[in-house]
Amino acid sequence: MKRILMVVLMAQLLLPACAPAQTPQPAGQPTLPTSGSAAGSSLLDAAAKITDVCPWVPADLAAKIISRSSSPQSQTFPPYSCTITNRTSVLQVTIGAYDTGGPVQGAEVIPGLAAGGYLERPAADDAYLIVLLDKDQGELYVEVAGHDGKDHKDDAIAVANAVLARLH
Repeated sequence: MKRILMVVLMAQLLLPACAPAQTPQPAGQPTLPTSGSAAGSSLLDAAAKITDVCPWVPADLAAKIISRSSSPQSQTFPPYSCTITNRTSVLQVTIGAYDTGGPVQGAEVIPGLAAGGYLERPAADDAYLIVLLDKDQGELYVEVAGHDGKDHKDDAIAVANAVLARLH
């Protein structure tokens, strides 16, 4: 977990200088802010164009996982993420076109997610799912920190599948 946090912090410090100017996305269904169609693009290409993750997170699924949550909060600098919380439990989805170096020792391989996925469990009721968007780089992170004693593996996988379906 410390390694992942260090990577995220380094990315937050280094990437803003390289980031293109951001344009606000309209509310509602997610759309890519590009001149072309995402239908012919790879998952990595689609993910690289996202500057606001919250429209990509299915609100109905998030509400089932995090009851009585506040409004989703967007991180508006790389790595782009969306955080939904009720001050006890947290659902965070992060999308980035970068490489964090692979799974930590003991991570569970989750087949059938894009180019591969693995699940880390920092605590019994926490699920941290990393989905490889491409075999070489690009990742979708879904973290469910329930703090409720429940297993959130299936919740993290369901959110990842929903986001991946929207990226196609």
